Amino acid sequence: MKKISDSPEAERQRVSVTERSLLIAHGQSKKLADIRKRLQPDLPVEAMQRSSVPKKQLFIGLKPEVAEELNKAISLIDDGINRIMSSFPEGKKNRLFGFRFGSVNAIKNMSIKAAFKTLGIDDNSVKMKLIAELNCHGDEVKGS
Repeated sequence: MKKISDSPEAERQRVSVTERSLLIAHGQSKKLADIRKRLQPDLPVEAMQRSSVPKKQLFIGLKPEVAEELNKAISLIDDGINRIMSSFPEGKKNRLFGFRFGSVNAIKNMSIKAAFKTLGIDDNSVKMKLIAELNCHGDEVKGS
């Protein structure tokens, strides 16, 4: 058995590292572009649907001050849902959110007060007395 010496004079194998460029240029592969597209985070559907609807048409029949506070509350709820969902793994967002909080529709059908409590949102940023018993659709919720 050959004994390996620890002395610096011992014959050691030299290693060289070289960097190679990609075989295919960045924009020329359709498969790689498809993979990149799938890995980029998409905007949640709920926020996209809400942003396309004008605020004034959302709550006809409510006082302007109540409608304004309700719009603030809805944006806070959407931000809370998006924040929570972004913390989950990409393919399991809806399922894990559903296990922990219920469906997004169930959250939006709760009273604003209950939705804030469920999502852990601070209710000091809106006038909760005006909108506590309304849901995200502007309807009054009984017994919550």
